[in-house]
Formats: sequence, structure tokens, C-alpha cells
Amino acid sequence: MRLRNPNLKLKALRIEHEIKQSDLADMIGIGKTTYNRKENGFNEFTENEIKIICEIFNKEPSEIFFNNKVTKRIKP
Repeated sequence: MRLRNPNLKLKALRIEHEIKQSDLADMIGIGKTTYNRKENGFNEFTENEIKIICEIFNKEPSEIFFNNKVTKRIKP
């Protein structure tokens, strides 16, 4: 059961760059259904998938996958 969508920043970036879910799924090497489940918070992205997504959007993982509260808590 999904409690909330942790990937809203990813979805916003994808839409901003006019990339379809199926296209981003192809770019990271997974199926469209699998991608959809991950973007909607039902499954987690692997470390390698996160790395590829960050390269595509030229962002750090913390800019896409963590909310500000978490990022502030883990900074030294």
C-alpha cells in the first residue's frame, strides 16, 4: 500500500522536459509499467536507475529523490 508519492520532483522534471514515462523507462532500461509503479511510489528505484535519472536531468539525487526535510536532517 502506497502512503504518499515520494517522487513528485521526478514527475515534475519529466513533465517539464516533455519526456513520457515510456521514454524515460526506455532510457533507464526498465518497462513502462515498472517505471510507472516506481514513479508513483509503489516500488523503489535501484541505485543504478537513480544514477541514470540524475545523469539525464543533470541533477544530484538529493535534488530529485529527497524532500527538503530529509535533506536538512542528513546534512552535517
